[in-house]
Amino acid sequence: MKFGKSLSNQIEETLPEWRDKFLSYKELKKKLKLIEPKGTGDNNRATKRPRLAAADSTDAGERETNDMTIEELDFIKLLEDELEKLNTFFVEKEEEYIIRLKELQDRVGKVSDLSEEMIKIRKEIVDFHGEMVLLENYSALNYTGLVKILKKYDKRTWSTPSPALHSEGVATTLLHH
Repeated sequence: MKFGKSLSNQIEETLPEWRDKFLSYKELKKKLKLIEPKGTGDNNRATKRPRLAAADSTDAGERETNDMTIEELDFIKLLEDELEKLNTFFVEKEEEYIIRLKELQDRVGKVSDLSEEMIKIRKEIVDFHGEMVLLENYSALNYTGLVKILKKYDKRTWSTPSPALHSEGVATTLLHH
């Protein structure tokens, strides 16, 4: 099964409130297809954006950006937006889970082993574990999608992306701890 279809199936099966938090793989592929493959035309750079920085700038990132077509810049912008979306969701969930874990630990310390409250807490711990597994799967699935889309980008543009776009950079951004 193709990755895009697999991702779509996973999204359908996940919690409804998480569905819009996944990588927009299909949108990234659409943007990527708008980029003319390298070596297919003589005026491949005819649509590049005008330079936004000062003419005497020596920043390597700015030089790379100035050599990109509008379509490439649009793809990179969407990719950066997607990374921000994924990372924000992951960090929010991580913070929420740290708080919940502390609350559960505090409650466990206050009740006896055989009480009704302990049975309730144990059920909450099982549910909590399930949610953490979902977050782990969310992270792994989105990471895989990012690696795949970056490979497609590299193949289409015959370029080495900036360090921020390397799969290791993506992993650090998405799984920052």
